[in-house]
Amino acid sequence: MNTNSILIVDDESSYLDLLKGLLNDEGYKDIITETNPLKVFDILDSRNIDLVLCDIYMPEMDGMELLEKLTEKFPHIPVIMVTAVNDVKTALKAIDRGAYEFITKPPDIDRLFLTINRALEHRLLSLERDTLREIRELHRKKWKKDFADIVTESPLMHKVFELAAIFAPTNETILITGETGTGKDLIAKKIHNLSPRSSKPFVVVNLVSITPTLFESELFGYEKGSFTGASNEKIGYFESANGGTIFLDEIGEMPKELQGKLLRAIQYNEIYRIGSSKPVKLNTRIIAATNKDLMEAINKNEFRADLYYRLTRGFINLPPLRKRNGDIRLLANYFLTAGNLIYNKNIMGFTEKALAELNSYPFPGNVRELENIILNCVAKTKDKTFIEKVNLLPFSANEKLSGYKNEEDLLLTIDEAVKKHIIKIMEYTNQNIQKAAAILGISERTLQRRLQEIRKKK
Repeated sequence: MNTNSILIVDDESSYLDLLKGLLNDEGYKDIITETNPLKVFDILDSRNIDLVLCDIYMPEMDGMELLEKLTEKFPHIPVIMVTAVNDVKTALKAIDRGAYEFITKPPDIDRLFLTINRALEHRLLSLERDTLREIRELHRKKWKKDFADIVTESPLMHKVFELAAIFAPTNETILITGETGTGKDLIAKKIHNLSPRSSKPFVVVNLVSITPTLFESELFGYEKGSFTGASNEKIGYFESANGGTIFLDEIGEMPKELQGKLLRAIQYNEIYRIGSSKPVKLNTRIIAATNKDLMEAINKNEFRADLYYRLTRGFINLPPLRKRNGDIRLLANYFLTAGNLIYNKNIMGFTEKALAELNSYPFPGNVRELENIILNCVAKTKDKTFIEKVNLLPFSANEKLSGYKNEEDLLLTIDEAVKKHIIKIMEYTNQNIQKAAAILGISERTLQRRLQEIRKKK
């Protein structure tokens, strides 16, 4: 039996009885008939009607007039117009005014039922589409409020917010990728704050800062007496984050021999302290981040594929600043306001030339680099004036690094070239780790590690 409700409006009682009988035989049992079109709106206000079949020529109200009022007040209810006159112009007029279909009396039974079925399917799809649209709009309003403190007008960033809002209430592991300085840590913290775990710890672990030999003890802890110097038990980062979230920054730097243990922690929600055979049960959510291409690392056998797929149950990629149209100017003014507060100044703004300089620069260090540049400009600009020139940290269009002029440079190995380039960048930035890391597109921790390796090889 079909449960859809159908209202038939026609001034001929005999036709109403005929059509109702045909529909009942076809399985449509909830049929309402009405000879007076003026009563239609009372019926629609009091009943849930899925479809209306309406005659065109009626004495109390013309069917076309009724059609217009129906489509205006009840746009989700399809209306099939019925008439004894086979008039193409009238049919087109009815369709133009919102009718779902136009059929003539006496109707072809097969065509009538086919039209009714299609109209009901159309109504269902329309309702589902509008429901989804309403849900998305409510969701959009919510994430716009939740992420209102992040300065952006970029649709790419709005997509990031939407994904973060979707993943936040779940317990899924998440991998956040993006270049250095794009704000991966900021999005990770947002996800935690919007989750049911927000009142629990958010533990940040920068894997680059951990000496490789201490990885396991730092992450998983150890028992008293498990090795020389272990005078007390130590709780690792994972246990510290129990009930909350652990943020593993620079996951691409994790030694491969430890990746299996991390995979096990994710799969079984437990870890083993060094020196113990007893598992420690956990309820810790994992969010990881990297600026590396982990698929490339997998192909090089540097990263486990099974760990990658467990980490990417939720996946978010942050766009670089150069792809966030309009955000450079927006963020520059935001950092200018912050700089005025920090340095107790009242810098009036930027000249168009300065803004053009910013917009033409690729920002390898992304938002973090832009912040450093603007704060540097504020510090050097006289109070109550405009910033006329932007002191870009890397080389501008008229500046080039010295070196790389000899043929010998063409015969360097990759490692030698990387080493020489790092040394040149450090010289260029007067040994400023922060500026050099922004130019090289790597984290400050990674740069410090590379410098230590270079010094050891000297």
